[in-house]
Amino acid sequence: MVTNGETAGLRVLVADTDPGVRWAVKTGLERSGYTVSGAGSVSEMLRVAGEETPDVIITEILPEAGFTLEVLGLLLRKERPPKVICVSVETVPRMVIDCMQQGAADFVAKPFALHDIRASLGKVLDGAIPSSGRGGAGGSGGEAEDGSSFLVGISPAMQDLRGIIERIARTDLNCLVRGESGSGKDLVAREIHRLSQRRGKPLIKVNCTALPEHLLESELFGYEKGAFTGAYHAKPGRFELANGGVIFLDEIGDMHLNLQAKLLQVIEHKEFTKVGGRKAVRVDVQIIAATNADLEQKTKEGSFRDDLYFRLNEVSIWTPSLKERREDIPLLVRHFVQKHGRFRNGTDFEISGEDFDYLTRYPWPGNVRELESTIKRWMALGSSADGRARAMPAPMTWAPEAELEEPAGEDAGSSTAAPAPEPNEDAGPLTEEERIRRALDKHRWNRRKAAQALGMSYQTLRRRIEKYNLAKPK
Repeated sequence: MVTNGETAGLRVLVADTDPGVRWAVKTGLERSGYTVSGAGSVSEMLRVAGEETPDVIITEILPEAGFTLEVLGLLLRKERPPKVICVSVETVPRMVIDCMQQGAADFVAKPFALHDIRASLGKVLDGAIPSSGRGGAGGSGGEAEDGSSFLVGISPAMQDLRGIIERIARTDLNCLVRGESGSGKDLVAREIHRLSQRRGKPLIKVNCTALPEHLLESELFGYEKGAFTGAYHAKPGRFELANGGVIFLDEIGDMHLNLQAKLLQVIEHKEFTKVGGRKAVRVDVQIIAATNADLEQKTKEGSFRDDLYFRLNEVSIWTPSLKERREDIPLLVRHFVQKHGRFRNGTDFEISGEDFDYLTRYPWPGNVRELESTIKRWMALGSSADGRARAMPAPMTWAPEAELEEPAGEDAGSSTAAPAPEPNEDAGPLTEEERIRRALDKHRWNRRKAAQALGMSYQTLRRRIEKYNLAKPK
């Protein structure tokens, strides 16, 4: 990452039709040591670019004002081409793909914050993985040793997620991260820790399904010498190691009931006893737990303690599936290409427009984890492999001709559907599932209208529909 001391002499040109944006970015970057020029039109941008040969051009993509992809091509065909960062309020996958294929070094969604531009600039100039901060990525495996975001993405769902994380990070509340497998729940935990006041202390991760009950207890709480056969030395547990920091309990829904009781003691009293120990060990940790299980159903079945559920669920975060954030796929692909360059094996590798069409249309049941595996496989096969086979995320159970978007009729409602009866206010309080079902029926399964009536986002409503396995009446 380029540091403030290394920015002296680096020239940046900010091209945007909004003078307020130009002024804010120019002023902020100059404080960081950059030499910054501004341009409010295409002709001015081309003139300044020719006279000053900037290292980076941050340009708006706004066709109605002349800022087009063709102009982007002109900039990159110069004898000494600059790095180009595109910014746009339009963040559909096609826009991002076109910018990347034209040669843009990064893409930042509008509206953006100054730290987004600084992060993007630093990584572009350092030749690192592009990231756009708030327009940055939720994907698997991203490292952020330079202090930048672990999350990659420009979609509304990711911007909502980042906003929630930023608010939670200011608190010490325990957090329950929900979402489909492979959607990046561990990265949400890392991002909360990165932004929190505990960031200087450890973040300890424990997979609750990786070990049987007795070994998991020893791993979490430690043990004293002689506690069992083979315990030749005392060992601190993960909670003790995380003292002052954050502990991330992955797949919490599969934890045994006996351990759930001990975990509840840690939350309520901030202390526990080691295996074979007698003295209480006091700890101060924030707990982030993650699961793709239906904990509400598990509490009804008795396989998960309801008192523990309420203690862990002080705040709940839903990580969006990749289907909900298709706009992020081009940036995730670029991220994984940079990350897994070793898989090229000396072969040529290029992702074509047809490949991107497949990637943005495929339903991704394995979410970001499946996308990462697909890119690694494509890189290993190279361009010499059969194009059709490479274009299919394997194993292929999806017909590429299938329409993935919701039919217009589903969102618009059926003209023949009977209106739902008005709810009976005297019948007592409704559960969330009942409220959602009634709102959907009332609005003839127009999800956007139902979401508005329920006071929740469209993405949240979609997740609730999946959670309660709701289906439109035939």
